[in-house]
Amino acid sequence: MSPYYESGGMTIYHGDCREILPTLPSVDLVLTDPPYGLGWQGHPGSKITWQTIVGDDGALDLRFVLEASCRVIVFGANNYPEQLPHSGRWICWDKRTCEDADRMLGSPFELAWSNATTGYDKMYRVMHGGVVNANGGKRVHPTEKPIALMRKIIQDVTPSETILDPFMGSGTTLRAAKDLGRKAIGIEIEERYCEIAAKRLSQEVLL
Repeated sequence: MSPYYESGGMTIYHGDCREILPTLPSVDLVLTDPPYGLGWQGHPGSKITWQTIVGDDGALDLRFVLEASCRVIVFGANNYPEQLPHSGRWICWDKRTCEDADRMLGSPFELAWSNATTGYDKMYRVMHGGVVNANGGKRVHPTEKPIALMRKIIQDVTPSETILDPFMGSGTTLRAAKDLGRKAIGIEIEERYCEIAAKRLSQEVLL
């Protein structure tokens, strides 16, 4: 399959990751935030509405990602614990960072599962509220993670020279990898997000 976008060590494929993954070379780290059945539509009273996320109906079997042979970090795994191959180690993303910010709508934290079997659980404190990410840019995907969060995670995984995000969304994982001088591959089933990710990657400094 030909890439949707390829430049400077960043590669995007448009399609179903279950079909594309077997054709790809090995990577050092899978870092992803898959749809996991929450049917996310936004917070009550929000003026912002989002289109439905493909696959976010709770029917997606993620074991083909969770059981990869490289290092794996997957957000939202507490929503599908029956699929986890072992207890692993957990990452807690503190989204509010202080008690005053805890009054904001939504969950104050999110969990990610890592297939590491040694070491400790990890906490990352990166502010994330409303429609604006911690990097100051307006969110372009309903479940978009801050680039600073993904950069911290990538930096803490050794080796992580080549990173894969099979549920790429708007390309935050790839952008974090680019900022750190790593190579990355993203796969996204919705072309509109492939286009957004390609534009984010083409900028020298993300606007």
